[in-house]
Amino acid sequence: MIATAKHFAANNQEFDRYNVSSDVDERTLREIYLPAFEASVKEAKVGAVMNSYNLLNGVHATQNNHLNNEILKTEWGFDGILMSDWDSTHDGVGAANGGLDLEMPSAAFMNQASLFPAIQGGRVSMATIDDKVRRILRKAIQFGFFDRVQTDTNIPSSTRKPARWRSKRPAAVWSCSRTQRAFFP
Repeated sequence: MIATAKHFAANNQEFDRYNVSSDVDERTLREIYLPAFEASVKEAKVGAVMNSYNLLNGVHATQNNHLNNEILKTEWGFDGILMSDWDSTHDGVGAANGGLDLEMPSAAFMNQASLFPAIQGGRVSMATIDDKVRRILRKAIQFGFFDRVQTDTNIPSSTRKPARWRSKRPAAVWSCSRTQRAFFP
């Protein structure tokens, strides 16, 4: 299990959450909305951060380069997984370039069909994809997901079927690894 800080950031309302933009100046963002996330990254060393549904200053949180790449990953040095909240991704290429590593609950937009042509066309770099794969694998290794069978103990043992990460990879890892194989057979 990986602790996840959410909802990054300025998640002010649930009504019309897919369309509302939290328009926040930089000072307010830094003083009000980001300190708890910064502490969870720098002090608590949280393994994952989940983007919010809303737009931040007109850009969906899952595609917000300033929020995700500049602040979270570069300024704060976050080395974990940045994931979307369920169905909060709207554009695979925008999300990939905007810093999102893992689309939840499945790869509806960040998939081979959208990312492979974007890589071939130079709209998404292989370095961007490699970074996402490294982040996901780094946490899987750090938390021992490859070292033992992954079992949900909440499922009754009579119906439980152990799954290994190697055979049940998340869709984003599967898509990324297939994309890499296309470039590096």
